[in-house]
Amino acid sequence: MNSNVPACRKALALLLAAAPLLPAQQAPAPPPAATADASDLSARALVEMEADRWSEALDLLTRCVAQQDDAKALQLYGPSFGVTWYRKGICELRLKRWDDAAKSFETCYVKFPNPSRIGNGNGKGSGSGNGNASTAANIYHKRALLRWGEAAQGAGRHGEAIRLFDKFMEERDKTRDDEFDPGSHYLNLAICHFRLGQISQGIESLETSIQNKPRFRAPDSGIIAAFQAFVEATIAKRDEKPLLSFLGKYRSGIVLEPFEMEPYAGLFLKLAADAQAADMDGAALVLCQLVPPSDVMTADLKSRLERLGNRPEAKELTRTVSKAKLQGSLDALAQKRTAGEPLEVAQLGLVAVIHEKRGNLRGALAAYRQLEQYYPKTAKREDHLFHLVRTTAVLGEPTAECGERFLKDFPDSKHVPAVRRLLLASLYQAGDYGSSVRVADELLPKLSEGSAEHDQALFVLGASHYHLGHYDQAHPLLDRHVEKYPQSAQRQAARYFQASDLARLRQWGEAAAALDRFLAEDPGLYLPFALYDRATCHLAQEQEAEALEKLGRLENEFPATEALDAALALKGRILQGDGKTDEAIAAYTKALTAAEDRDHPEVAAESLCQLVTLLGARPEAVAHADRFWKAHADSPLRLRMAVVQIEALEQAGRGDEALGRLRECITPTEAPGLQDAIDRYAAAYFAKHGPDELEKHFGAFPGIDPAEKAATARLKIAVIGVMEKQPGEPAATRVKALYQELKSGFSPADLAPATLVQLGDHLRTKTSAPRQALPYYEEALARPDASLHVAARFGRAAVLATGSPEEKAGAIEDFKRVALDATDEAVKDLARFRIAETQFAAGDSGQAAETARQYLALEGARLAPEANLLLGKSYEALAKPEEALAAYREVWSKWQDNIRLSAPAMVAWLDLSVRQGKPADIVRETALNYLVRTKPAFETMNEAEKVIWQDAEARTGALGSHPTPPPAVKEGEKP
Repeated sequence: MNSNVPACRKALALLLAAAPLLPAQQAPAPPPAATADASDLSARALVEMEADRWSEALDLLTRCVAQQDDAKALQLYGPSFGVTWYRKGICELRLKRWDDAAKSFETCYVKFPNPSRIGNGNGKGSGSGNGNASTAANIYHKRALLRWGEAAQGAGRHGEAIRLFDKFMEERDKTRDDEFDPGSHYLNLAICHFRLGQISQGIESLETSIQNKPRFRAPDSGIIAAFQAFVEATIAKRDEKPLLSFLGKYRSGIVLEPFEMEPYAGLFLKLAADAQAADMDGAALVLCQLVPPSDVMTADLKSRLERLGNRPEAKELTRTVSKAKLQGSLDALAQKRTAGEPLEVAQLGLVAVIHEKRGNLRGALAAYRQLEQYYPKTAKREDHLFHLVRTTAVLGEPTAECGERFLKDFPDSKHVPAVRRLLLASLYQAGDYGSSVRVADELLPKLSEGSAEHDQALFVLGASHYHLGHYDQAHPLLDRHVEKYPQSAQRQAARYFQASDLARLRQWGEAAAALDRFLAEDPGLYLPFALYDRATCHLAQEQEAEALEKLGRLENEFPATEALDAALALKGRILQGDGKTDEAIAAYTKALTAAEDRDHPEVAAESLCQLVTLLGARPEAVAHADRFWKAHADSPLRLRMAVVQIEALEQAGRGDEALGRLRECITPTEAPGLQDAIDRYAAAYFAKHGPDELEKHFGAFPGIDPAEKAATARLKIAVIGVMEKQPGEPAATRVKALYQELKSGFSPADLAPATLVQLGDHLRTKTSAPRQALPYYEEALARPDASLHVAARFGRAAVLATGSPEEKAGAIEDFKRVALDATDEAVKDLARFRIAETQFAAGDSGQAAETARQYLALEGARLAPEANLLLGKSYEALAKPEEALAAYREVWSKWQDNIRLSAPAMVAWLDLSVRQGKPADIVRETALNYLVRTKPAFETMNEAEKVIWQDAEARTGALGSHPTPPPAVKEGEKP
């Protein structure tokens, strides 16, 4: 303020500036005093007012007006004594003693009016100006109306305030602009209308102030206060339309520059929260958007401070920029940021709530993610993180990270049970079964049995193991859930998985019974899947017709089910197995269409492979093969397709392409069908290029590093397979050399399971040292690939059966295991016989005889001649000659054309008959009959068969001299 202004005027200017939301008014000269005491009190009061000591000033002025009543004062001092009341009212306004202030201003206006001859209330009298008290004017007479209205406004009597403001506007001298501050007036008037719920009138006054802001000098603080009253009025009426309309027009009049917004940011956010609570979501969002980001406000504040330099303040049009206020705002923002509670926390929290109320869950999720990522120090982080978990789970997005973070950071939160449920549900629904197992397994022991949380965790654990293919682990968990929670929300799913799990475990009988029970009750959404599983069980139990019936029902009743493509593919396999090629092709074609419609690439790829297999060399097969490589080039079935397409592509003149594609699919990595694919490639390459080129090509195979021992060995096995099919000594020599290279150049650990078994079989059956095969069989049995365990175990048993008693015992156990595990009935049959054979070789003739009898009791025993011959030997060793003779007779009489067995049986029968003292002529005649019947085949017998047949002939001839037979062996005696 200008230092040339007299002190009393300066004090009065400060005094008058105290009115709410109104700028300073020009101060008058002190009124005349009747006595020294009144004058002294008035002068002292002015000093106190200038120093902002409003209580002290009020005390002095109260004593001044209390010295005489108003009538005497008017008589003694004239209208000018009203100024003392006006000053008293100003002090009371400052102290927010609204009613007292209103009374003071009323007294000033009502009891101390200016006579018309003195003037119009502006201090300009029309008298002679002789200085008499009676002519001294009350220069605040009309302005007292304005202050009286402000006091009424402060006291909450808004109707009265409006009336006084209007009266002032009617009576004021419109030629004196310094008497009236229109900006503040219209803002106060707007506030009063808004407080009375008169929204349209309030908007009119607020618009007037904003539209004329520079000319009216409307203060920003006043505009914000009026806007606050406006928002609160709309909230009270729960009507956001006028507010949104107003902001659409005058948003720029409400929004201050960023450096000015810090003092009002909290207010705007509170108003936004109140609006949201009143279901005024649109208004709440707009109010949130009025607050600029903290970093924007901070940057603007710093810029303003730099521009001020060393100046404490600077005037800019209608405002004064204060360095102290700028620094205060900057400090306040920094403090909020340090405390972890910047304005954005409230903004984002409110935005999240509004988005969720409006159904925009993704918008809410984005807000909660920002809160968690950028504002982890806020006191409300627990709630924010919980809502992040919740909205993430509801939207079906991965919840593991934020859910586990919540459980770690807030283990004692009231939200922990809900987060656990949401986390498990989200992981399971998202198909993250590995994480589901981990979380549920860790959580389950901490939960009370019978609780909803335990119900859910137990189900998720069992179902997730099921989906992961851990059927052994899933089974007891699903059984437990079905038993423990018969009323569970997951009951239906648990019962289906329980039955389906049995099918996956190949327990076909139990699975069929469980699925039948499930289908008989209420399968609900799982009906098509249960039908598919039941069809699988029917097929495994060789009930093809029943399987087709279930699949037909699934196809007809549930054409939109996700299981349709798999069902059609299964139908195709059944028809394919029955030799109904055209019907199988039709089923696979439908399966392909359904799989592509459902985006099931596995079934689509499988269907294409089967179609190419069935179509063979037909042109349609080429189209299906091309379709496969276009859509499923990375499929696990690519190797299989590369093999089955060869015939069709060769027929189409694309043989080199087929061979090249197959070569590209041959990789160092072990894969199902890899050896068969290499064998096919080797055969095709041999047919085109011959043996030398084959060995050369496979010795430096593209994409196979020679250091890859297993891959290199597979290539050698393929060459061996081709050479073994070639006649002549050169091929046999190559085969022998290749096997020797495998044995000497590779350790068992270097070889693939199939190679291990093949090399072991070669060493066992084609060399003079079969025990060399044992390390290869042992290594194959140690590998996790169980598909070749039966072959390896059989080979090991065959070797051990020729060894020590301990090894023979091991061989018997191996043969028993093979008889249980083998799926090939021929292998099972051979293993059962070899058990008896090894028992006999081990000297346990009694057990050998029992095992042989059990074997012969089996329907369709393939080695019945060998078993009967072994049975005869066992009985003979047990000193049971009659049983032995019967067993020998069974062989040479029933299978006489099998010279390899019937001739030894005849020789054994002859010897035992003679030892038993049987009549020689009868024995000779019986043997001669055998020799006569089998002699026509003599020329076709191999050398070993000829030798043993001739032995039988010689023994028979010797019976013609009728030698004296040795004493017969009695039952139970050793021969």
